[in-house]
Order: sequence, then C-alpha cells, then structure tokens
Amino acid sequence: MKRAQAALEFLTTYGWAFIVILVMIGALAYFGVLSPSKITPNRCIVEAGFECKDFRIGDTTINILINNRKGEGMTVHDVTVTSDAGIVDDVTCTPAGDTTVGSDQQLTITCDGGATSLLASHGSKVKVDFSINYTMARGTYSQIAEGSVYGPVQ
Repeated sequence: MKRAQAALEFLTTYGWAFIVILVMIGALAYFGVLSPSKITPNRCIVEAGFECKDFRIGDTTINILINNRKGEGMTVHDVTVTSDAGIVDDVTCTPAGDTTVGSDQQLTITCDGGATSLLASHGSKVKVDFSINYTMARGTYSQIAEGSVYGPVQ
C-alpha cells in the first residue's frame, strides 16, 4: 500500500510540473514570443546568374533590384509576381515590354497594384515569388528566372 501511495505522489508531482510547463508554453505562444515570423530574417533569393541587391514590399507596390551577372546582355520580356497572401492578379510590373539589360547592369522590377492592397497587413511578413521571362543577347530561346523575397510589408 505504501508503494502505491509513493508512486501516486510521484506521478502527481510530475503531472503538475508538466501542466505548469504547458501553461508557460501556451502563454509564450499567446504573447507572440514563439512567433517564427519575428525571428526569421528578411531575404531575397534569385537563381544563379543574377544577384538580388535590395527589395521593398509595400501595401500596393513591390520593388526589387537585381544585377545581371550572366556575363552578357539580355532582353527582359515581362515579370510576374505571386504572394503567399494570395495570387496577385491585377498587378502591372515593369519592365513590361522588351527591356535590354547589359552585362553587370542593374534591373529594377516595380510591381504596382494600383489602389488595391497587394499583400497582407502593414508590418506582417510575407513571401513574394517572382519570375522574369528573358532572352540572352546571343540566345534564341526565352528563359525564365525565378526568385522570391521575404520581408515585412512597409
């Protein structure tokens, strides 16, 4: 009988400790301390041959600066974007027509949604995927470079 009582007291003590730990984790999650979006860094990733210099995600605009590191010029035909907050449909991206970008020159991508908000609320972090449709200066076939940016809506 005494062993059963000792075992029950042992389990009860550890049970209360387990409940306290769960309450603490719940409180940390409730107050946003465990929010991964607050601790993940901002990033801009684009495939090899391009270098992402800078970006800004706004309520209605997205700006991305990319350097052409392919070793030769290219003609950019168009740029499209999608967001993890939803597909961005009514967005005009420049360059929209055939734009020539020389070797080691900077390409400025600007996407504007007009009066409608493109992404999530101000201050929250979102991921925006983009694709650049281009043809190399000495090439014949169109190619697509894909990349993404992750950062706060400003």
